[in-house]
Amino acid sequence: MAYELLQWPHSVYPGEVDQECPEARAIIDVLLTKLIREGPSPDGYNVKNLGKQRDRLWQINLRVPQRQVRVLYAPYGQRIVLFRIHKKGSPPEQIRAYELAQRRKREYEQQST
Repeated sequence: MAYELLQWPHSVYPGEVDQECPEARAIIDVLLTKLIREGPSPDGYNVKNLGKQRDRLWQINLRVPQRQVRVLYAPYGQRIVLFRIHKKGSPPEQIRAYELAQRRKREYEQQST
């Protein structure tokens, strides 16, 4: 059964990808297709649940030449919601990316209840 793939806000994809890591667009497209077909833990990807400290966000790391890209999302039954796609950066940049994804996740949950 296929999953429904959403994003919050609507600028996550392709907006953030094109802005921050356009060279990763093709591999992100493949990942998104696999998420729709296989669900939140697609074969061939190292999926990490970030736990309570990060509001139960899930993360997949992708490698492109000379860079890593992180996809932050959360499953809700048959829905998977993307909250942030960004290149891996310095520790302060990573913290800001996680905090932004957490804020977006809370906003999404408030809007959908």
